[in-house]
Amino acid sequence: MELLNGNEKFTLDGNDTGISVSEFWSWAYSDLLNNTLRGVLAEFLVKKSFSFLPPPRKILRTDWTPYDLTSPSGRRIEVKSAAYLQSWTEDYFSHIIFDIAPKRAWNPQTGYSPERSRHSDLYVFCLYTARSREQSIRNLDLWEFYVLPTSVLDQQKPNQKSIALNSLLSLEPIKTNFQDLGNIIETIAL
Repeated sequence: MELLNGNEKFTLDGNDTGISVSEFWSWAYSDLLNNTLRGVLAEFLVKKSFSFLPPPRKILRTDWTPYDLTSPSGRRIEVKSAAYLQSWTEDYFSHIIFDIAPKRAWNPQTGYSPERSRHSDLYVFCLYTARSREQSIRNLDLWEFYVLPTSVLDQQKPNQKSIALNSLLSLEPIKTNFQDLGNIIETIAL
C-alpha cells in the first residue's frame, strides 16, 4: 500500500473530482483529542521522534500487529496514550490509566496465539498534560513520554491489565520530551 501525502484526488468516471484525500483527513480526523485518534496520534509522534535519528524511515501504519512500531534498530514498541482532557465535555479531569494487559497476538494465517503475553521490547506511555481546552494537542511541549522496558512490566505487573500514572512512576520509567524520545527508545537498557 502506498503512503499518501494528502494531495491525491478522488475520481469519478476516470475524472478528477477536485475532492482531495487531505479534505477527507481534515473532516474525519481533526478531533485529535478523541480517544481512538489520540492513540494513533501518539503512535505517530513516537514514529516521528526517530526523524531526529539517521536514517528517517517512511513506514505505513498497520493494524493488527502484536506491537505498534519498530524502531530503526529493530526494537518492538508498544505505544499507549492518556490525557486529562477528553474530546467530550467533563466536569473533572480524567484519571490517567494506561492499558498494559497481556494480549493474544494475531496472525492472519493461524489466527490468535493461544497464550497472552506482551509482545514488545518496550512501552512508550504518552501523556497529553493539558488541563485547559485552550491549549493545543499539537503543542509537543504539553506531552510527556515515559519509556519502560516490557521486562519490567512482566516482572513487576505480570498479569495486570492497566496501570495508573502513580503506579507507573513507581516502576521508574525514563521520562523524556519529544526531542529526546527516539534516542531514549534506542538506548534504554532492555
